[in-house]
Amino acid sequence: MEGDFRLLGPIDLLQLLAQGGRTGVFEVEAGGERGEVYLERGRPVHAVFRGRVGREALLEVLGLKEGRFRFLLSVRPPLGSLEGPLEAYLLQAVRLLDEGVEVGPFDLVRPDPRAQAVQATLDPVELSLLLALGPGKSPLDLAAELSLPLGEVVRRLGHLARLRLLEVHSRVPRTARLRVTLGRKGAQVEALLLATWRAHYGPFRQVRVKGGREVVLEAEGAEGLGVELRLSPELLLFHGFKVGEEVLVWPEV
Repeated sequence: MEGDFRLLGPIDLLQLLAQGGRTGVFEVEAGGERGEVYLERGRPVHAVFRGRVGREALLEVLGLKEGRFRFLLSVRPPLGSLEGPLEAYLLQAVRLLDEGVEVGPFDLVRPDPRAQAVQATLDPVELSLLLALGPGKSPLDLAAELSLPLGEVVRRLGHLARLRLLEVHSRVPRTARLRVTLGRKGAQVEALLLATWRAHYGPFRQVRVKGGREVVLEAEGAEGLGVELRLSPELLLFHGFKVGEEVLVWPEV
């Protein structure tokens, strides 16, 4: 068995070998360097890569995004540097990947070619997100299209990105298309959107809203609003907005 990591990454490949109870060596080549992970009946027993041995070497291999591999059956390790099942190291590897991958509401997200091969293993929500991406969309667009909470969309896309099933292209926070809904007090916008805007543009308290007319409103953040702009009856009446109307919203800085 040999190939590259365009379709399946080292996490997926080693999981398949572990589930099959394979014994042999999983060889990798990336960035001009070679590494080896030895398995005995599906359990990792020794790893070496980039001058590291054991746990650190295995985690380096699990984190690879590009490179080539081959698996040679029945090759025994020169020594033992690992203990425990592969799953214990996968959890550590995913935590490390978690620290390096973030998905923002405005980022462009595209499916990776290898995602097709593992669709059957995804839960229904993550599969629906993957299928709805098409050639690429933002989490904000997906939340509106699938009527899902924005926070959940960002969280689940982040998980898929850490599994290297998605490509994430960072984009400058921009105008958001939101739907006007009825609220009790003032103007409220999804807290995650406000936080993303403030992280890029700095502190602000007002947003500019453009529908039939353009106005500036003082807005508060509220969790769970997603693609809604929640306005009190007074603001709806005074500014002439209608429930269900789509408006453009961006920070007033």
